[in-house]
Amino acid sequence: METGSRVEYLRSLASKAVDTAVELRLAQTDPLDASVVGVAAAPLIAELSDNDAQHQRDVEYALHTYVLLLVQQSGDTWYPRLLALADIVAVLSDDGTVDGSLAFTLLEEALDTLSITQAGRVFAHIERRAHTLCRGVSATGGKGIVMLRMCNALLRRIPQATMAELAGRVQLFVANSFTLSERSGVNLRGDSDTTHVAKADEDDDDEVYQAFWLLQRYFADPQMLTTGEATTKFVEALRRTQEEFRSSSSGARTAAAVTLVPQGTETLRHLTAPALLRMQLTDSAVKCQVLVQAIVFLRHVLGLSGAALEKLRETATNKLVVSGFALEDSELAQLNDLHRKANKQLLSATNDRGLFSRTVHFV
Repeated sequence: METGSRVEYLRSLASKAVDTAVELRLAQTDPLDASVVGVAAAPLIAELSDNDAQHQRDVEYALHTYVLLLVQQSGDTWYPRLLALADIVAVLSDDGTVDGSLAFTLLEEALDTLSITQAGRVFAHIERRAHTLCRGVSATGGKGIVMLRMCNALLRRIPQATMAELAGRVQLFVANSFTLSERSGVNLRGDSDTTHVAKADEDDDDEVYQAFWLLQRYFADPQMLTTGEATTKFVEALRRTQEEFRSSSSGARTAAAVTLVPQGTETLRHLTAPALLRMQLTDSAVKCQVLVQAIVFLRHVLGLSGAALEKLRETATNKLVVSGFALEDSELAQLNDLHRKANKQLLSATNDRGLFSRTVHFV
């Protein structure tokens, strides 16, 4: 059979397999049912049964051309077929029938062709099939490289102002696909991101305002504590802020519950106008944000100080991040007291019986 005719023949087998999978509601099975794939794609699998390398290349090329034709279909007919095709190839890739990276390669080609809204719908299905698609994934080769390329290309297209939730889901998908020890996702040198720190109005004389926004500089760069009188300034700023939170809570109405589910597509931004300070100090969402930052910051500093630092130096494999903080016993006592108060205030900052606080500590 001539090459062109054979590709057309294999493409027709792929189309029939997809149509059968749609009829059998393969995309709705959870977890992914490999037996349905075996029934729907039997003729296509038969073409690969002789382990002939050329036959495998022909099938994979036919699938590449088929997915490009599929996403060009009018209306919404492409959507269930693309999901069915992705499921079929995911199973065939997982069991070694075709190249392990083929599923992500086809999805990458489809996402590049679709609008960002359509791509978001397809990505939701990718999330559902993560267990099968990402089994045995590695960031250094194979399908891991293709998956990273696909997700990074999608992230570049997502408008952060209106689709921040989708961008976060893509980043979580990548993070959850690899182990915590994966070097590409680890801050090996313990660097801090100081490029997105909220800047306060330096001309404002309000001490509470200056203390409140000074905290953001420390939260962004913990190493500031190692310079001069920085620890004293931080303790004073956080203590002043906690006092303002406490006094605003005592005379305020019952705090609203802080939802753990994002509402809308707006992005959170720091509003540093001095006129907004009093409203921010009484807002439960702002309180929770600052208190969580304080708790994370203090855990980090206390974990790299005193006896905890000595213990870490004995067991750590990455010595680059064990620089530590040279703090006096009195300073450690102050930081521990602030940490305890921050936990107590977070517990009472919302009217949700401690759900938000427990979630923060669990994470």
